Amino acid sequence: MYYIALVVFAGCIVALQPPINAALSRTVGLLESGLISFAIGAVFLAVPVLLMGRGSVFRVIETPVWQWAGGVLGAFMVVSTTLAAPRIGVLATLVAMIFGNLVMAAIIDHNGWFGLNVLPFDWRRMLGLVLVLAGIVLVVRR
Repeated sequence: MYYIALVVFAGCIVALQPPINAALSRTVGLLESGLISFAIGAVFLAVPVLLMGRGSVFRVIETPVWQWAGGVLGAFMVVSTTLAAPRIGVLATLVAMIFGNLVMAAIIDHNGWFGLNVLPFDWRRMLGLVLVLAGIVLVVRR
């Protein structure tokens, strides 16, 4: 239950990010707000890494380049939600993003990508995606 509560809280925090970044972008620019957001996030993470980190940041050179994609994907997500939230609303933005998350998660599970266990795509998972898609229609429709 601890991890579920942690992720629910993180989801609440994520909902704050698009409108905050959109407000910042009105002053500094769209791409600039993404850069500032990531730079502040990097500084925020640097402190606990320096104080409590058990790994080695320098070992990154030993990893395959594709594993660095998280930063690029995160930047795309931040800029996309910063752009979309003021135009379609935060709820519609995040429901659409969550739908995309779920579709990709189903593909990853079904194929066992990244060394994960294979979890076949079945009718229950399809129904879940259809219900989320219906939620998008309900949220976006005016």
